[in-house]
Amino acid sequence: MRKSLIALVFALAFFGSAIGQKIEGVWTVTEITTTGANGSVKQISQPSMYIFTKKHFSVIRITADAARPEFEPETATAEDLRKVYVDGFVANAGTYDFKGGKLTVRPMVAKSPSAMKSGTFTTSSVKIEGSTMTLVSESNTSGPVQNPTTTKLRRVE
Repeated sequence: MRKSLIALVFALAFFGSAIGQKIEGVWTVTEITTTGANGSVKQISQPSMYIFTKKHFSVIRITADAARPEFEPETATAEDLRKVYVDGFVANAGTYDFKGGKLTVRPMVAKSPSAMKSGTFTTSSVKIEGSTMTLVSESNTSGPVQNPTTTKLRRVE
């Protein structure tokens, strides 16, 4: 009986510490793994910030493999603007829920107007170990994700 009680106390302490880990803080992306026909694992060197407060989040990230090109606004072509602001850049912010190891984000402000539509959401499973958080996409407004993406982040604050 005593051994069972001790084992239960240790199990609860371990499980409780995993559940009690907070997503709140500032994180940066370090690796992205995609699945499917063109699956890949990429080490990320471009800047990013995922900020989580008690109820809100903000994501700003360079998604291009190389640094974005510089240009003069007065002489920028449509292609210049597309490369900098469309193809290689993500920005959105809104509210989130983090329960039972699942993170659901609901953008309120976003670079893409379609991400701001009422009812839009994305849900990912979350695993936090020390200063590393792993997000695995599970579902979104369209339904279950067919080829999940795994995003690894490192806590910076």
